[in-house]
Amino acid sequence: MGEHRRAEGPRRRAAHGRLRRQDAGPHRQPGHPRPVADLIGITAADVAAYDRDGVVCLRGLFDPHWIERMRTAVERDLATPGPHSANFAEGSSAGKFFGDMFMWKSDPDFRAAALDSPAPAIAARLMGSAGADFFYDQLFVKEPGTAHRTPWHQDQPYWPVTGWQITSVWIALDPIDRSNGAVEFIAGSHKRGIHYRPTPFRKGHEIKFTSSELRPIPDIEADRGKYDIRWWPMAPGDCLVFHAMIVHGAPGNDTPGARRRGLSLRYTGDDARYDPRPGTFQFPHTPDLAAGARMTCDLFPRVWPRAA
Repeated sequence: MGEHRRAEGPRRRAAHGRLRRQDAGPHRQPGHPRPVADLIGITAADVAAYDRDGVVCLRGLFDPHWIERMRTAVERDLATPGPHSANFAEGSSAGKFFGDMFMWKSDPDFRAAALDSPAPAIAARLMGSAGADFFYDQLFVKEPGTAHRTPWHQDQPYWPVTGWQITSVWIALDPIDRSNGAVEFIAGSHKRGIHYRPTPFRKGHEIKFTSSELRPIPDIEADRGKYDIRWWPMAPGDCLVFHAMIVHGAPGNDTPGARRRGLSLRYTGDDARYDPRPGTFQFPHTPDLAAGARMTCDLFPRVWPRAA
């Protein structure tokens, strides 16, 4: 399979960046959550692409208000990094690849993005789930001149969760193309039934992921033409929605001045179950869940449908 250097669809912008109701469909009484099936801005073709490829790029679903609010929160986090932050490019000669997690627990703007933005409805729609629980948030900032790449990996092997309805909504806060680190995906890899061994994002963290029974991920960079690699140029307000089992990674930021800020919001659907197996990362607070339980709890709140 050859490499797809970019994959694009028509740009669709919902009014005010909101997900709107279809003209047809059941009437919604005031105070009741909007049914997922009534949302537009996400088409049947988008849902089919997500199911087939494991990833879809949705255009303009986050309006300027949300983008500015998230940018402000990002700069605040960069100025005062949280306890789970890291420079993945530490030790490199140039650049900075900043990451942080669980910002929503202490920052009201990250919390609003995770719980109150269009992201929960987007996740539920693409997962095909009646409901969505928020899993956690993760920030990725690749500054100009950062050679350090995001390694090829799957998300789910890192996580104490099992099930099919597990997804990420990755929101672009800057114009993005391959030169400054567009995320790349191997189309269809989520359906191959292979769990690859988690790959640490920086040296010295190998001991945290001891899933020795899992096979290592292939050297994709050594033979890129063998894989159906997809990526999309993105504008602020666009988002990628991708399955937790799809293989993905990203190049460094080779530009002299174009930042690449992305906020990834993770959600689980109704078939997801808590699975604290060895070799997965530990949350800063232990969820009040037994192994095999539904994910909904105080740490992983139900965010769709919205409460009346």
